[in-house]
Amino acid sequence: MYTFLSLKRTCFSLLANLFLILFSANALAQAVDINPNTSYQTMRGFGGFNGAGWIDDLTSAQVDSAFGNGSGQIGLSIMRMRIDPSNSNWQRQVPTAQLAKAKGVTLFATPWSPPAYMKTNNNLVSGRLSPTYYPDYATHLLNFASYMETSNAALYGISVQNEPDWDPTYEGCQWNSTEFINFLKAQGSRFGSLKVMTPESLNFSKTLADPILNDVNAAPQFDIVAGHLYGVSPSDYPLARSKGKELWMTEHFTDNSDANDWTKAMPAALELHNSMVANYSAYVWWYIRRSYGLITEDGNVSKRGYIMSQYAKYVRPGYTRIAATEKPYADVFITAYKNSSGKIVVVAINNGTSQRQVKLQLSAASSGSATAFVKYRTSSSFNNEYAGQYTVTSGLATAYIDPGSVNTFVSQ
Repeated sequence: MYTFLSLKRTCFSLLANLFLILFSANALAQAVDINPNTSYQTMRGFGGFNGAGWIDDLTSAQVDSAFGNGSGQIGLSIMRMRIDPSNSNWQRQVPTAQLAKAKGVTLFATPWSPPAYMKTNNNLVSGRLSPTYYPDYATHLLNFASYMETSNAALYGISVQNEPDWDPTYEGCQWNSTEFINFLKAQGSRFGSLKVMTPESLNFSKTLADPILNDVNAAPQFDIVAGHLYGVSPSDYPLARSKGKELWMTEHFTDNSDANDWTKAMPAALELHNSMVANYSAYVWWYIRRSYGLITEDGNVSKRGYIMSQYAKYVRPGYTRIAATEKPYADVFITAYKNSSGKIVVVAINNGTSQRQVKLQLSAASSGSATAFVKYRTSSSFNNEYAGQYTVTSGLATAYIDPGSVNTFVSQ
């Protein structure tokens, strides 16, 4: 009997200690310290590609759904478009670009190939840009920018080449680092106030971009290191930032499954989070409207679109990402942002199966400006809907986030 009771007490003691350890760990993990005095990248926005010319253009109603900031709309602030090799097709880009521009959307354009006659193989597929045509190619890009400007859809930026490190069976053109360097050194100064974007690699290749950044004559001739995320995860690029370049993720889609399949949509939320932590100033999805897009072919905003809206509607161009506890739990991912007026936005993803409590703790510098946080939520059951308000007391608001959800807290 004595042995049994001793064993029972020992087991109880071990369980109690284990509970205390786990409770203490969770209690520490619940705190989300938000410090606006530590800032990271300036946000340019969130966007998508409009494929006019390859697929049907967006309708005016779909433009509203994509770029509007009202109920049931995504709030995108960036639109990417294609520079057709033939200037006779450029008018295809105008209608939607005009509507988006009128909403204050940032427009940028990417070429998939130079005109065939400028290439080493005289073909829109594969090949390389002949150095002889560097001046003519720069003129081609600048003419597109001028065309859009006279069409009341002026560009913010222009890319030199889409996925130069990929040789597809469709329209494309290969470039290496030396070719980019030579082109930028000779032609870069012609682009004036246009933000030049390069190399727009298939997999955000630092190997391709490093030599361009390290060339003292080429580096000053471009502004944005752009790249895609096929086969790679978002990662910071300190060299680019040290050269004063912004990082833009300009194309990706996670898979081509139904955009309303919640289990397939959640990876997009995690990629958005990881892109923000990697100091990307912009995140641009592939097609805006597609079966796997932000809007589905019937014109309705998809679950992926509503996930994007948890960032796009509230983290507006010009906001700055600020310091915040990134992982208060193993399955919770958090980033925070501020605007010039002191408004704080916190985006929290709960990728787990349990409800989580988070204590949003504002630093003394900002605690006096916020009286509450309003929460908006997207999950399998909700689409960017109001989900309550949490009072800030002495700089602290205690909030809850449901399992499998993306939540945005906006300070009041």
